[in-house]
Amino acid sequence: MGRVRPADRRPPVVFLGPTLPVEEAARILPADYRPPAELGSVYRAARERPAAIGIVDGYFERVPAVWHKEILYALSLGIRVYGAASMGALRAAELAAFGMIPVGEVAEQYRLGLLTDDDEVAVLHAPAQGGYRPMSEPMVNIRATLAAAVREEILDADVAAALAARAKDMYYPDRDWTALLDLAAGSEAAAHLDRLRAWLPGGALDQKRLDAERLLAEMGRWLRSGAGPPSTPAWPFEQTENWGELVVGDGHPPSGAAHGDRRKESRAVNGDSERQGDGLPAGRTIRAAEVPRRRAADIGDVRELERARRPVLLEGALDGWPALDRWNPGYFRERVGATRVPVEFYPSGSYYGSWVQSYLRMDRYLDILTSPGEAERCYLAQAPLLDLLPELADDLSVPGCLTGAPELGLAFFLGRDTVTALHYHSSEQALLCQVSGAKDVLLYPPEDHRYLNFHPWYSYRFNFSRIDFSAVSEGPGSPLRCTVRAGEALYIPLYWGHLVEGPGTTSSVTFFWQPTTGRTGPAPGMRLRSALGGAVRRRFVSPFGEAFNRRFGLG
Repeated sequence: MGRVRPADRRPPVVFLGPTLPVEEAARILPADYRPPAELGSVYRAARERPAAIGIVDGYFERVPAVWHKEILYALSLGIRVYGAASMGALRAAELAAFGMIPVGEVAEQYRLGLLTDDDEVAVLHAPAQGGYRPMSEPMVNIRATLAAAVREEILDADVAAALAARAKDMYYPDRDWTALLDLAAGSEAAAHLDRLRAWLPGGALDQKRLDAERLLAEMGRWLRSGAGPPSTPAWPFEQTENWGELVVGDGHPPSGAAHGDRRKESRAVNGDSERQGDGLPAGRTIRAAEVPRRRAADIGDVRELERARRPVLLEGALDGWPALDRWNPGYFRERVGATRVPVEFYPSGSYYGSWVQSYLRMDRYLDILTSPGEAERCYLAQAPLLDLLPELADDLSVPGCLTGAPELGLAFFLGRDTVTALHYHSSEQALLCQVSGAKDVLLYPPEDHRYLNFHPWYSYRFNFSRIDFSAVSEGPGSPLRCTVRAGEALYIPLYWGHLVEGPGTTSSVTFFWQPTTGRTGPAPGMRLRSALGGAVRRRFVSPFGEAFNRRFGLG
C-alpha cells in the first residue's frame, strides 16, 4: 500500500453537522467541511489523502453508520484521525488503541467506560437544508449542565441526579429542557425547578460544542507545527471480504459531498413548469391522456365506481369534511403533536431508493417538514389513521361513492415534496382523497406492466417498479395522468400502476377496500405473480428480510 508524503496532503476533512455551525468552525480551522459521516464517508475521504480527518457528527439509526474498518483504513495510510463530541467521540474511544485520537470530555468518558450508551450523544436535527439545526438536547449536555448547576449551588446533587435519571428515561428525540422540566413539575424536585429555569439561559453547557471546538483547535495546532511525517501503524490492515464489497461498491460519487449540496431538481409528471419535485428531468414530460372527471354526487355506490375498471377523478368528493379547513401544521401540533408516527427516511436522497423507518413524535416530524430550504427526503406515509391518530377521524367522513364497499382501511399521508415510486395494489382498490395541497399522478393500466420492470415476484417490493422516473424522458405504454387537488379524490383500480408526486406540503388520506365485483380484468399470470409475491412477503420476507433491509438501508 502506498505511503502518503506530506507534500501530497490535501486540506483536512472534518465531518460536521448539528454540533457546531460550519461558518463558526471555519473560523477556528480552515478545512473541507462535509456532512455527518455515514458508511463509506471516511473511506472516500481517505482516498483523497487529506492532511488529517476529524469526525464530530455522524448519521446512525436511519442510515448505516460510519464503519470502524474505514477509519482503520485511513489510519493505515498514515492519516491522523481525530474524534470528538458525538459519533466521533464514540469511534475514537473504540479505536484509540489503534491510533485514532480522542479529544474532549465526551470522548474521555466513553474511553474510561463512564459512558457506554450511544444515545448519550444522539440528537434529532433538521436536514442539511435547515443547517442541521438541533431539535433535541443530547444527554451529555444535560449531564454537564446539571453538574454545573450543582457546582453553582442552583441544585442539590440528589435533585440533579433525579433529573438526569428522568432525562435518561426519555426517548432521545424528545429530550429538551422544556419537556424535562415539565415532566419533573409534579415530583419532589419541583421546588428547585424555578431556580433552574431562570439559570438555564446563561448557565447551560453545550459540552458537545466545546469538544468540537477543541478538536478543531488541536488539529490546527498539529497542522501549524508542520504536520510531521505519516504515522506507521503497528498492525496490518486486513483486506477482508466485507471490505472488498465496500470498495467495489463505491463506484458512485458520494452523496452530499459538501455542505449545501442540492439534489437534482426536476419537473413534475404533469409537465407543470412551476412545480418541481423528484419526478421527470427539467423541461420533459411523459405523454399521457387525462384521467376522466366526474362529479362525486353523480356516482351512486361503490359498484358503479368500480364498473369501468379505470381511474376516475371525482370532484367534490370531500364536501363537508372539516379537515379541508383544519389540517395544517399548527392543527396537527395541537391535536396529535405528542403521538409517535412512522416516518420513512430515504438515505440516498431519492424517493426511488430504499427507505428506513423511524418513529418520531409528530411535532418533531413537523419541525423537519417546516424547516427552511429544500425538504429532507422523508415521508409520513401509510399511517393507520384510525388506530394511530383517532383524534383526526372526526375531521373526515366516508365519501358517498364508497357506499356498499366492504370493510374499509384508512391510511394517512403527510409530507413535503414527496414521491411515491410507481407501484400497484395487488389485493385492494384505493380512493386517494386529497385534503391539502395537490398531487400529480401518473397511472399505467395492467396491460402495460410488461414495460415497467417490476421487482421479482419473490422480492418484498414485488409490486414496485425499478424504473427511476426522474431519469426517464419518454414513457412506454399508454398512461393516464391527473392532478388531484384539495377536495378531490382519485379512484385507483386494482393492478393499476401509479406514480404519485406531492410538490409542496400535502396531506391526504386513502381508503382501501376489497373489490366488490371480483378480480376480472388482469391476466391470470399477473394474478398468480401477485399472489406468489404477496405470499412470500407475508410468510418469509416480512418477518426477517424487511427488518434487516430497513435497518441497514438496503433495497
